[in-house]
Amino acid sequence: MGETLIENAYIATMDKDGTVYREGGILIEDDRITEIGPDVRPPRSPEHVIDARHMVALPGFVNAHSHLQQYFRGVYELIGDFYKVNLPLEGYRRPEDMEWLGPASCAEFIHAGCTTAMVIYTYPHGFAESVAQAGFRAILGADIEEVDLVRLMDGAYHYLPEKGEAAYKRAVDLHRKWEGEAEGRITTIVAPKAADLALPETYLKCKDLAEEHGLRMTTHLSQSWREVTQVQRLYGKTPPQHLQDLGVLNNRLTGAHCTYATEQDLKLITRAGMGILHCRAVTNPLLRWLDTGIPVGLGTDDYFHDMLQLLRQNLRGQRTRARLAGGSEGMLASNSLTARPSPRRLLELATRGGAETLGIADKVGSLEPGKKADVILVDMLNPLLTPTMDPLTSIVLYGTSDDISTVMVDGKTLKQDKRLTTINQREALTGAQGRVEEIIERFFADHPDQRENWEKRTRKN
Repeated sequence: MGETLIENAYIATMDKDGTVYREGGILIEDDRITEIGPDVRPPRSPEHVIDARHMVALPGFVNAHSHLQQYFRGVYELIGDFYKVNLPLEGYRRPEDMEWLGPASCAEFIHAGCTTAMVIYTYPHGFAESVAQAGFRAILGADIEEVDLVRLMDGAYHYLPEKGEAAYKRAVDLHRKWEGEAEGRITTIVAPKAADLALPETYLKCKDLAEEHGLRMTTHLSQSWREVTQVQRLYGKTPPQHLQDLGVLNNRLTGAHCTYATEQDLKLITRAGMGILHCRAVTNPLLRWLDTGIPVGLGTDDYFHDMLQLLRQNLRGQRTRARLAGGSEGMLASNSLTARPSPRRLLELATRGGAETLGIADKVGSLEPGKKADVILVDMLNPLLTPTMDPLTSIVLYGTSDDISTVMVDGKTLKQDKRLTTINQREALTGAQGRVEEIIERFFADHPDQRENWEKRTRKN
């Protein structure tokens, strides 16, 4: 690929020292950063030069926990119930859907500046093919669960070992076929869904698979009260205690959400070195986790993969938590950085924090010599962003994915001048729209009560 020079940029490296260059350059050779700073002078004329004047250079976002459920937008938000709508809808997706839905999903991640995403999906092979073509970086997991999702709509847990076995086989096949593919941009992770949706023997098989191949594991953990009560009923423990006793809770495991984790659970998590993947439950005790030393990455979860919106939600959520927990003192404290994370701290979590939690910080998450050239450029020439005395604060408070002008992965440009370069966006989105309508129609045909509920919610009052 030769050399690329990004010059005249405001550079926020997101390294451990928080280094910022108010004007500087980034020299990229092939897929890696070779030099960065205020006085970058290539020994020869680079093949490509990007004038990043009036732009902020950041490491690409590391979206640490996501699913491909944006296909349910416009339905779940109106009639959303995790067990009655979300999980059952998952059963209506088919492997062949990825021909249409894969490119649209990749388009969303790239448009939003997510140069790396950890994605858990039931049928990940088709999505892996889209990732390989689109050019971004993905850690893929095959969703392993073994519950009858239709019966679960009514609160009944009916376990289907044959379903779990098929899901486990998909995980094994995913690793065999895709680990290290697409020039190393695709890696795999073992993903038993949750302690109420996968049986102990399945978790132990997943642990053996991960250990055999040196993989990490991830799971949903204490994400709902129904999960907590089901695990308590089956095993007499909380979900983290259950995984601890199985020997699964360790520093190679990440747990998504942890909304209902108890104080004792957090002690177990801290001792084990497990990372938490913090998503849409933005009033969860994020600052408590960080103060305790728990590794934390940020993920968009399911319906909308805009990391900047997630950062704003966290600013509001932590402020609300401070007020609720501390009354008038909490309201006063909400104006200090000790009561809510600063915009820069949240940017760190969205980049280096996610990379550290997923064990890939040696490659991505910050702009440093030797690391992969995963870079985004944010165009500040927007009346909502400029003038400003602190570009990073303005980006977090007021920026959108549309302000991300350039997205690079491995030094290759995937978005340029705010347009995708590896995906036909119009074709991808219109194709996905048609496919989604078919999926939702099949769900409504089998569940007319949900169709009626949805139609009520979409009518004007």
